[in-house]
Amino acid sequence: MRTDSDSYEQSGEAEALADILEWSKDCPLWQRDALRRLCTNGPLDDADLDELVLLCKSKGMDSVPLDAKHIPDPKSTTTTVNLRAINGVKNINALKEDECLTFNRLGLTVVYGDNGSGKSGYARILKKVCRARTQPKDDAILPNIHKEDPDPQEAVIDFCADEQNDTCFWSVDNTSDPRLSSVSIFDRHTANIHVDESNEVAYTPYAMWVLEQLAEACQKVKLHINEEIRQLRIQTPKAILKPSCRDKTTVGKLVNGLGSSTNESDVRKLATLDDKNWSRLEILKTDLGAEPVRLARKLESLKNRLVGVSTKFEAMLNAVEDEQVSNVNVLRSSHQSAKAAAAVAANRTFTDDPLTDIGSEVWRALWYAARRFSEQHAYPAMPFPFTGDKARCVLCQQELDDQAADRLKRFELFVKDDTKRKEEEAASAYHGALEELADVNVPVAEIPNLVAMFRDELNDTKLANLVRRAAITGKWRLRSILRKHTSNEDDSFPIADVWPAEAITKHTNALLTRIAALVAEGETEARKQMRAELEELEDRAWLVVIQKDVIAEIGRRKTYATLTAVLKDTATNRITIKSSETADRLVTSALCTKFANEVDRFDIRGLSFELRKEQASYGVPRFKVSLMQTSDTRVGEVLSEGEHRCVALAAFIAELTTTESRSAIVFDDPVSSLDHIHREAVAERIAEEGRHRQIIVFTHDLAFLFLLDQACHEKGIHRDFRSVTRTDDQAGIVQQNPPIRAQRIEKVIDGMQKILNNEKRFYENGDQDKWESTVDVMQKRLRTTWERAVEEAVGPVLRRLSNKVDTKGLAKVTTLKKDDCLKMREAYGRCSKLLHSSSDQLNPTLPHPKAIQSEITELKNWVEDIKDRQNQIEWLR
Repeated sequence: MRTDSDSYEQSGEAEALADILEWSKDCPLWQRDALRRLCTNGPLDDADLDELVLLCKSKGMDSVPLDAKHIPDPKSTTTTVNLRAINGVKNINALKEDECLTFNRLGLTVVYGDNGSGKSGYARILKKVCRARTQPKDDAILPNIHKEDPDPQEAVIDFCADEQNDTCFWSVDNTSDPRLSSVSIFDRHTANIHVDESNEVAYTPYAMWVLEQLAEACQKVKLHINEEIRQLRIQTPKAILKPSCRDKTTVGKLVNGLGSSTNESDVRKLATLDDKNWSRLEILKTDLGAEPVRLARKLESLKNRLVGVSTKFEAMLNAVEDEQVSNVNVLRSSHQSAKAAAAVAANRTFTDDPLTDIGSEVWRALWYAARRFSEQHAYPAMPFPFTGDKARCVLCQQELDDQAADRLKRFELFVKDDTKRKEEEAASAYHGALEELADVNVPVAEIPNLVAMFRDELNDTKLANLVRRAAITGKWRLRSILRKHTSNEDDSFPIADVWPAEAITKHTNALLTRIAALVAEGETEARKQMRAELEELEDRAWLVVIQKDVIAEIGRRKTYATLTAVLKDTATNRITIKSSETADRLVTSALCTKFANEVDRFDIRGLSFELRKEQASYGVPRFKVSLMQTSDTRVGEVLSEGEHRCVALAAFIAELTTTESRSAIVFDDPVSSLDHIHREAVAERIAEEGRHRQIIVFTHDLAFLFLLDQACHEKGIHRDFRSVTRTDDQAGIVQQNPPIRAQRIEKVIDGMQKILNNEKRFYENGDQDKWESTVDVMQKRLRTTWERAVEEAVGPVLRRLSNKVDTKGLAKVTTLKKDDCLKMREAYGRCSKLLHSSSDQLNPTLPHPKAIQSEITELKNWVEDIKDRQNQIEWLR
């Protein structure tokens, strides 16, 4: 029965990644997006980091967090999965769509293809569907660029899970069957052995690498955000860093307290000064900066002029108000009525008199003059009119007869009559009212001076316009009223504007206040208030100049606050703790022992290696690869590139062999950049692993293919080969055999025999062109096969494409005789003859099919004879 500790000890990569997925649900969204990128695309590039910075600043808006579909299914580790075939490929690179790449269920399947053959396209499909550790962007599955209207990207994966055949229909937009994630894939991106800057070699299991990269991403995002904050800070103008405003003014308090919560409308409001504000600012500067007594006298004069002129114009406008106009109209009506009554009375009194217009205004004036002359000069002691003895008329100086005396008495009675008195009273009131209207009229020349005083001396343009309009409309109305009463014009009068008396009074009071403050002795409370008001207005005027800078700074402070707030999402504390837990879970004593054993199998200079736990950057643990003999030696300075790849492969296999999984392993160009010695070591190890599980190897290295073939042959492990080729416009064409250069010599000879059997009809039919092509192919094939035959003859000592000498096989080489060498050279020469024809043989005779058959038979017999003789000799011990 397994204990919990046993289960913990046996935890593998899939379980660790599943644990990280669960743990990540409490991480910031941008970190979860980073984990997805790391698990699906490998190391983060600059574009990833730029996008992650944006996600961090936006609190993860539009992020795509790590999900179960992005990592291997931990349940699949208990399922043994073998791959059967890739078929049904559509719109993937330039892969031919009707091809089927099959894999042997047991042992090794080696898929060979030259660069550009389409081999990598099939490998990328497996990486995608099997959820390989990392799938870099340069390994992306691209559509077929040769298609004008491409189909969806699809592929069919036939596989076997726990002895049950199944099929996965994969498309680029859908996830694959989770059981396929139990298939392990090793390529140049999978190596978890790396050399750091100090030439130390470290081992980092994939799950730990993901956390380490996440921690590094946190640091880089943090640095980026801190740099943004620094850039924001250096953009703050000196005018805001060291403001010219006072600390205690409203503006000073706002600028000194600028922050993300500062309201831009408050800034705009304070930085908006109207004409009154500017006028008041100038007044305060003048009052607090000039000679007080002298300025007070000047303001007193201005106040007096203001009161005087305002009084005159206000009187004019008051006189033309509707009520006053109505009173004048009433007086006019009263005068007209009294005058009419007096006229009636006069008509009754002077009907028989010879002259007309008696009783008129002119006549009355003459009568009044005659009375004054009589009472003051002619008859001072007698009542007027005097009609006594020898009385004379005071106007004509003639003696009065009875008729004249009677007329004078009637005239006096008329003048003293009540109707006439009332007429005179009404006339006096009416004309007095008209005189009053005429008296309040202000000359038009005074209006410009009045307007200038308000505009220039009181700095109140708005009030100056109001005064001007009121004065002009008032004069216009007054003129219309006077004309009506002098020339009987129409009763309609223009409307006069109201005199702005209240606004003028405010200016008058303000002048009085200023005067009082100027003549007061010492720093009065009023003067203090003026200074405070001046400081407020001066600071507001300063704010007008830097308003845009202040508003921009508010934006920066808001951005700064946002960036500062998201910095906590870049903390690595939780990652460090999780990395330690994952390290304890993955790097067990069993793994360390297995790793050391695996490295020993590669026999790297006879050195022994071990894993030692150390603390790396960001608190993430790492496992240093050390030499057991001298732990202080920097392994990175000792290992070559090929040895480094061997250590990486040892770590990969060690991880697999410490778990229960026996699913397939796919190796994609595992020996890239390796020298021949390490190719052999890798071939030996991969072949050995083929005893326990299905192995699929994609390679473009023909030498490595031979080494795999030899290793499997020696170990008795089943192997099979596939070739992938291309045409001008299609790739991924599958051949069920290895390339001819890698086929067993017996199979090559059989192939030549089949070609001859199929194409000798060209000779028989007289098709010289096609037969010449056949002869050319056969001659070249015979020559290269003879070379292969020689290689195999000496193979017991020196293998093909190997620099290793096996002395145990020297006895087998002794079977070679001089006659064998002569036969080989003669046949080789005949093959070369047609290939290297002299210039005088421009049209050589083509050989008969029987001649070609003879060459094939001789080659076959030579090979079989050598092998038979060598097989009779045992290997030397």
